[in-house]
Amino acid sequence: MTITLTSAGYVSIAELVIYLPSLFAAAVVTSRHGFRRSSGWIYTLILCVIRIAGAGCQLATYNDHSTGLLTTTAILDLVGISPLLFATLGIMSRFVGFVNARGNRIFSTVYFRVIQLCITAALILSITGGTNSFKNGTYSVQATSKVGIAVYLVAFLGISWILLRSFGYRAAVPATETRSLFAVSLAWPLIAVRLAYAVLSTFVNDPTFSSFGGSVAVRVGMAVVEEYLVVIDYIILGFNLKVLTPEERGEIAHGSSKARRRGDGGEEGYQAIVSHGGR
Repeated sequence: MTITLTSAGYVSIAELVIYLPSLFAAAVVTSRHGFRRSSGWIYTLILCVIRIAGAGCQLATYNDHSTGLLTTTAILDLVGISPLLFATLGIMSRFVGFVNARGNRIFSTVYFRVIQLCITAALILSITGGTNSFKNGTYSVQATSKVGIAVYLVAFLGISWILLRSFGYRAAVPATETRSLFAVSLAWPLIAVRLAYAVLSTFVNDPTFSSFGGSVAVRVGMAVVEEYLVVIDYIILGFNLKVLTPEERGEIAHGSSKARRRGDGGEEGYQAIVSHGGR
């Protein structure tokens, strides 16, 4: 049987072409910096997996129109925002760790934990909404999906405040560590556009922005391209940053305020790097 691909199908093929090699690069970067969730790079790896799986499911719908497959495709589309935000938060936690080590505690571990909880809650809500999106055989945006997008926006605002405030402390970190700040600055407008598309597709009753059956050009221009550019941005950053030893990770990067009490020497390690110019 001959399968005639639509423009959405060609986009899925393009995603497979670009994300498969990116998956390998993300795996290399993640292995360099460690698979800790706080490091951030593991989420670029997760996003690559999600987009590869999503593209595969979308292509599979040409032969299988089952509700289960369509639901899986919808869920994979919705959850892609969470690894973008988690990766950004992890990278910023590294920068803030250096700043905190100089005695300028601009953000506490609790602040980062609250944002993590927001992203996690939004992820759960998105999965729940996606699960019920084809309940009646046709795609419809669920209330839980709307709440999830709203919580994503709250998390993004929290990350934006970290980024904005961190600019005033560039001189407090080694020169090489400012790369994190500039990489996130490049990613910020891309993530903002991606979130704008999510808001439009969720809250605006306009088929142009519909995740299913909407304008493919709009989805590519406001979601697909943005996600991939952020992945590339963070992968390049990962290859250009120093790999921190366990002793060099700060309290936030350790993922717990207990790090110092365990004698990990987290902040002291940061101090050592700062005093030596990050060499």
